[in-house]
Amino acid sequence: MNSLRAYYEEEARQGLRSTSVTGPRLDLRNRFIARLENEGRSRVVDFGAGPGRDCAGFDEAGFQVTGLDLALANGVAARRAGLTVIHGSVLAPPFRPAAFDAGWSMSTLMHLPADDMATAVHAMAAALTPGAPLQVGLWGGETSERVDESIAGHRRRFFSRPLDLNRSILESVGSVEDAEEWDLGETGKYQALSVRVAGRADAV
Repeated sequence: MNSLRAYYEEEARQGLRSTSVTGPRLDLRNRFIARLENEGRSRVVDFGAGPGRDCAGFDEAGFQVTGLDLALANGVAARRAGLTVIHGSVLAPPFRPAAFDAGWSMSTLMHLPADDMATAVHAMAAALTPGAPLQVGLWGGETSERVDESIAGHRRRFFSRPLDLNRSILESVGSVEDAEEWDLGETGKYQALSVRVAGRADAV
């Protein structure tokens, strides 16, 4: 995880991340917000929040949102925007059990091999109330591993898995209510899975 953190610390230092969310991801977030409003939920956690791009959307919609990110510099950037992004890992989130009633995680779990993803998913679910919705998005496709070195001197690993495999990992903490896949062309596919964390759906 040290090399992954170093990559994102440098990305944040250089300000390379876009400040806005567009396209299918924005549509997915809008649908998730509508779902949370319909279920009367208020406390959202963004696992792998980066500088808080999605946190800003939840905040604007009136939710109490907290982000978690591996890079300390992303938390600094978020604070400048009036957002809260705590430094930490999805493998051991620094939250009390059932602290939030909804979870969101985009483009984070794809950095973990399958066993670590399973560990992270259980840790994430522990921070949510029983019955909470957890929306996950990650790059996927055929099983593979690659290393990105687009920032000189830094490396980050990507683990690509078929939708059915990622679905089975997420089903270890609840029921997958919806799963969709978008074609990204040469870069593969993007997978979006909606999980209902195990427990009573009305125990918010």
